[in-house]
Amino acid sequence: MGRKAKAGGYSEGNACKGPWICEECGLRHAGALVSRTECDCCGRQRSSTAAEPVEKSQCVAPVSMEETFTDEACRATAKKSSAREPPLDVDCHATAKGCRVTARRSAAEPSRLHRSELTEHWPREAFTARNAGVMLVGYSSLHGMPAIVLGGRWYTGKKTYAYTDFGGGVDKEETPQRGAMREFVEELLGFQETEADEMVTRLCEDTVSELVGGRPFVSNGHVIFVVSAEAVLEALPQGTLVQTGSAIDTLFATARQNDELTSVALVSIEELIRGALNHGGKMRPLNVRQLDDQERASEEITLRNVMCSSVRATQDALLTIEYPPKNLPTVVGALKGDGAAVAEAKVRRWGRHKAHAADESVEPAWCEGMDQQRMAFVFDMETGDPDDVLTLLFLASHPMVELRAVTVTPGSEEQVALVRWLLQQLGLAHIRLGAQGWPANAKKPVQLKTRFYQSFGRASTGDPQCERADEVLLDCCDESTTLVTGAPLHNLGDVLRMPGFHLGRWVAQGGFAGEGVVPREKQMDKFKGKDTCPTWNFGGNVPAAQAALAATAISRKVCVSKNVCHSVVYDEGWHQALGEAAKVAGRHSPWGRRAVALKMMYETMDQYLRDKPGGKKLHDPLALAVALDESVCTLEEVQLYAQKGQWGSKLCPGSNTWISVAYDAAKFRGVLLDCTG
Repeated sequence: MGRKAKAGGYSEGNACKGPWICEECGLRHAGALVSRTECDCCGRQRSSTAAEPVEKSQCVAPVSMEETFTDEACRATAKKSSAREPPLDVDCHATAKGCRVTARRSAAEPSRLHRSELTEHWPREAFTARNAGVMLVGYSSLHGMPAIVLGGRWYTGKKTYAYTDFGGGVDKEETPQRGAMREFVEELLGFQETEADEMVTRLCEDTVSELVGGRPFVSNGHVIFVVSAEAVLEALPQGTLVQTGSAIDTLFATARQNDELTSVALVSIEELIRGALNHGGKMRPLNVRQLDDQERASEEITLRNVMCSSVRATQDALLTIEYPPKNLPTVVGALKGDGAAVAEAKVRRWGRHKAHAADESVEPAWCEGMDQQRMAFVFDMETGDPDDVLTLLFLASHPMVELRAVTVTPGSEEQVALVRWLLQQLGLAHIRLGAQGWPANAKKPVQLKTRFYQSFGRASTGDPQCERADEVLLDCCDESTTLVTGAPLHNLGDVLRMPGFHLGRWVAQGGFAGEGVVPREKQMDKFKGKDTCPTWNFGGNVPAAQAALAATAISRKVCVSKNVCHSVVYDEGWHQALGEAAKVAGRHSPWGRRAVALKMMYETMDQYLRDKPGGKKLHDPLALAVALDESVCTLEEVQLYAQKGQWGSKLCPGSNTWISVAYDAAKFRGVLLDCTG
């Protein structure tokens, strides 16, 4: 110590004018320390005057840092550092330009990755730019693809309504990262400056290691921080969130109106890049929320020109977002507010090595006393009747159901696209999707041109990817699983020929119970006196039906039969009850899976009843209700048989095969509608 700077020096009295190097950001800074009121590393406010040098030991950044001081400043630094919590070790090294003081964490502090190691490859503009913003990206479980949230507002100068990222000018005392995060929480969440400060600090800390692409990007002097929604979600107060889907779906639903934001759009990454690069910033969003309740066209939105440039600068990083991610946090896990949220919310691609093995000490969920346990389901469906789609929507959104897979017959491309779209809308793009002999029937013509089916979209690409149905059933079924079939039994017949298949319970919409099984007073007029009757699902593949009924690999078999299903009708009363259930679900969680599904059903069936006021028979939904609660139907233990293309049954105690002879209308409706999750 005691050395002065050389000629042309770096010190002037006690006010250091020399350069200093911050290991927090890795940059050499010019000698303007005496006029700074905020640390360049951590953004913490501190007091200083032109007559008093500023010691970097006052910085709260969690790493080591260096400065060049005069003798007096060096001694002051060492003194103040020793009193710091956590303490800093201070060394002084004589240099040609004065004393180089190294202030670093003491060995007593737990080691962690230094911020300097994370930021050493950041571009210089990431520390000096006066404009910065946040691109919020992540995998949308509601839509089954990577997406970005964009903010929309009216731009008076351009006289246009446009969308962009969340950002703006960086205040003089801010770093670009802090400025970008401040703009983000103020714009997206509507926080005021005071309440946003603590959140901004945490976001800066939590997202520095989670930047998509590993660093900020620069476009025309504007610094862009591409941040994963999962990292942001962990940093936010849980009480501020609106529960739905994955992290980016939640943040999209949580956006609040403020002076800088009147709408938000959720756009797929693929569409964002396509629109920004090839279509002048015009694109079709996945969803748009008008926060100010104004009516605006939302089929197509327009990006600001500066946002188009930002997309060009970041497109390579945007395309690295996993599809789907290895770990997809669910909102339920995130809302717990503990460190286990993300770890607990891993996407489950059901396989036999992952499926729950049956515990012989516990009865399956369909048995008495287990009605509150979440049950594992697989649904095998067709699209020849609208009630299959209704059943899928009820099943996928029921709070007591863990849906593992959906299989389709015959499995045309359009059928698969329809089912994929429905799963994406409900945030179930991670479950398995299978089709009969896929892709053998991909080009098979299937009629989906009616107004009912045109009410729904199609997703020809994206997750879930389609697989062979028999392989999906083999992977996803076990002793704890219920398979509900609402189609001819091609897929079940195929998997029964595969070694290792086991199923806890099969609930089939099919079969017939007539004379000798159903009491006369409970027989519908159209079936009175009949022993047998044609049935579509069992008749569509008689050998497969016979094999399934005889299979020892299936522990329990329940048939919800034609003699009961034909008395169950979706009419105006059912429609009103569905509407009320949709309102309840909407109040409980407006963007939740159940609210989305019930609203979708209600709007579609509203049009259906206008076209067909006689209503719609509910075959498959009744089978689902029985699968959820077997007391919905009165069941008799029987043996089913096929005779000259028709099906019948006879009482057979001990067969462990059951068939419906009557149903409880109120209980049926209650099982499907009277739950909020």
